[in-house]
Amino acid sequence: MSASEGTESSASGRLESIDLFRGFTIFLMILVIAVAAGGYKDLPQRGSWFGSLPVSTWNHAEVGWEEFVEQRKAEGLTDSEILKLPEARLKNVGCTVTDLVAPWFVLVVGMCIPLSRVRRGKQWRNRVISRTLMLIAAGVVYISLILSLSYWWGILQAIGVAYLMAALAMRLPLRWRLAAILVIAIFHTVMSRTFGWWLHFGDGSQPFWSVTNISGDWRRPLTIHCRPWVSVSYGVMAMIGTLLGEALATRDNRRITTAGASLALVFGGVGLATHQLGLMSGHTWLCFNKSDVTSSYAFFASGLGALVFLLFHHAYTAVGMRGWMLPLNVLGRNALLAYFMQIIMRLAFRALGLEPFFSGSVNDQLNSWASLCSSPHWKAFLLDKTGYNGLLWGLLWTVCLWLIIAFCNRRGWVWKL
Repeated sequence: MSASEGTESSASGRLESIDLFRGFTIFLMILVIAVAAGGYKDLPQRGSWFGSLPVSTWNHAEVGWEEFVEQRKAEGLTDSEILKLPEARLKNVGCTVTDLVAPWFVLVVGMCIPLSRVRRGKQWRNRVISRTLMLIAAGVVYISLILSLSYWWGILQAIGVAYLMAALAMRLPLRWRLAAILVIAIFHTVMSRTFGWWLHFGDGSQPFWSVTNISGDWRRPLTIHCRPWVSVSYGVMAMIGTLLGEALATRDNRRITTAGASLALVFGGVGLATHQLGLMSGHTWLCFNKSDVTSSYAFFASGLGALVFLLFHHAYTAVGMRGWMLPLNVLGRNALLAYFMQIIMRLAFRALGLEPFFSGSVNDQLNSWASLCSSPHWKAFLLDKTGYNGLLWGLLWTVCLWLIIAFCNRRGWVWKL
């Protein structure tokens, strides 16, 4: 079989399966952000996810701890008393579907790096620097639209660092790249255990510094997602992605399958084993923890992401299940615009008076609309954003955004950095 035989790509040379996996990740991202922004409560599929405190898989695992603290405080316990409870060792431990969104997006970033290097040739090196800077700048703009202008450190900035790390790692032979992944993961773990500021920089109780609040804590804008230096753990995810991306660059299905399965087995297995060791030994600093971007979390999420990508790739190339995947392709081809469109659409809906329609809290606007409903079922659906209703309202928000992105795609309005 030749390198291209039996593979899939569009007329532009794009690998459709990457767009599908990226689109699936963006779909999950929009859905869970809509659910969180709406403040929907008592979401479905609640349980202990990889040792987490009870929480819906449509929330981050850390929400389980927040809900636990809220319940204990309602019982009259103080913060110090809560921290002495046995459940305190599981603070932010676990991994839900929601916790997989950021790692999978970073994994895709790494997967695309070898493809970009082949396509751009000698211009690729300059592209790496400019794209890193643009990602960091775009992240500042995005969060500033929400929280006022400042030097925020969010997920786009973390992706910028991860992209730069993975691109630089491409200069290394394979064995040295694997060694670098391991060394960086160990380094992050050691720093997390040795230096308190590595994970807990600044006072979380203080307000953020911004141009509208110059008396705020100057350190707090650096903690909105993860500390800038903790972004090295996302760099590990992107570096793992390059290993799969090199196989994708060959367009050889056999190599792609072998690489994806190997990454899933090795990194997914090591991450899961480390997590289980942490649970059994009581050393929960070894466990999955998205807030701290632990190495076990980085490994496991990357390995699982490689496996999920393979499912999409196989479904598209071997089975031919393409029609139902087209909606994901819409988001995958314009991922950055979809990411920014969330806040733009929210601001637009707010200006049009439509945002209360999606609110998880009953308000005057919702009551006004509910009074116009003759059906008690529709009235209950409008006012009740709990359980599966909340998930459905998040899906409605996602559909609205999808329609906007589909329109932009048809017009050729694609935003890339």
